Amino acid sequence: MGEFQVELLEDFLEDLQRAARANVHLRCLYGRSSHHQVEAIFKAFARALRFAVARDKRLKNVLPSTKELL
Repeated sequence: MGEFQVELLEDFLEDLQRAARANVHLRCLYGRSSHHQVEAIFKAFARALRFAVARDKRLKNVLPSTKELL
């Protein structure tokens, strides 16, 4: 974990969520150590972000919008 204090993970994610104006819900159900739990949370968050910002190839000529969808 290096210099990262595990106790600050929740604060970090809350600030990130607030700055991004996004809903972020993460939960680690188990892990051998805090190192593995934090690692799993960051990996899951990265994969979710990658999926969230990926363009759908089927809609390549459509301007992305959430208008009237939410």
